[in-house]
Amino acid sequence: MSARRSAIPVLAAVLLAACGESPAPAAQRAARPGGLAPAAAPQQAPAAQATKAPEKPPEPSYSSVGKRDPFRSYLSELSKQGSELATRCATPLGKFELEQLQLVAVVTGLENPVAMVQAPNGVGYSLRRGACIGKNGGTVAAVRSGEVVVAEWVVRADGTRDRTQTVIRLPREAALNLEE
Repeated sequence: MSARRSAIPVLAAVLLAACGESPAPAAQRAARPGGLAPAAAPQQAPAAQATKAPEKPPEPSYSSVGKRDPFRSYLSELSKQGSELATRCATPLGKFELEQLQLVAVVTGLENPVAMVQAPNGVGYSLRRGACIGKNGGTVAAVRSGEVVVAEWVVRADGTRDRTQTVIRLPREAALNLEE
């Protein structure tokens, strides 16, 4: 047992010592049919190596054109996209642009006024202050006599987001009926 234990460190030392040696040249390893290596071949190989200039490996280059920035977190980009999607309306009114909706009626004089809009498909929806409306995730800011004010975030061409207010008004003939 002690012979095995003493042999293991010796074997490890031999293996570590052999790791640093350079491999033998191919000319020395090739054996002649007689079993001896040629004597002149080792002298020619170092002379040939001495005359060659050491070649410089090509400089590595990296072009980031069209590639993702490796120093930005992919997860943070996903969370930004997720937050934009979360601000969109999940209601049926979130499928339409504000210009597609037509204001049909407004009921004021209540504590919380109500308006009714008609979608392009002919379905009517009631709106109160704070309701989600439009593809840009707008909310109803105010319901006034004859109009509804919608506040929404609009993304500009340069990527900035601006808060805008859009007013949806009753058509002229419907407004005349209110005054009678």
